Amino acid sequence: MQITEVKNQIVATIALINDENKILLGKRPFGKTFENLWEFPGGKVKSNETAEEAVIREVKEEINIDIKMNCLAPLTFSTFNSKKYNLVILLFISRIWDSEPKRIFHSELKWVKASELNDYSMPPANKNLKSSIQDLLI
Repeated sequence: MQITEVKNQIVATIALINDENKILLGKRPFGKTFENLWEFPGGKVKSNETAEEAVIREVKEEINIDIKMNCLAPLTFSTFNSKKYNLVILLFISRIWDSEPKRIFHSELKWVKASELNDYSMPPANKNLKSSIQDLLI
């Protein structure tokens, strides 16, 4: 029996929490994997960067904000396995960033209460992430 090697992919995401304890979600654009599902901003960790560096880079690219390294706090992680890859999603939280997030990558941005997170369809690996945020904020 031949064993097919499956790639591991690490993704760093962030739950931005505003002064009203609402969390920023972005809607994935048409044509992307999991299109029209909601997610926490972030993306793939490159081979030459840490998870913190990746999330800082990704939020600049996706929603045009700057976050300092010392404003990131790790919260939890989630995994998802498919035939093509093993996904590990790391979730950070932050309450401090430099400006109002702008829609660059996502088709829509929305601030939602932690108690409303289950009302938003998200990729399967986000289920555990949602419950950790709800445990923190509700």
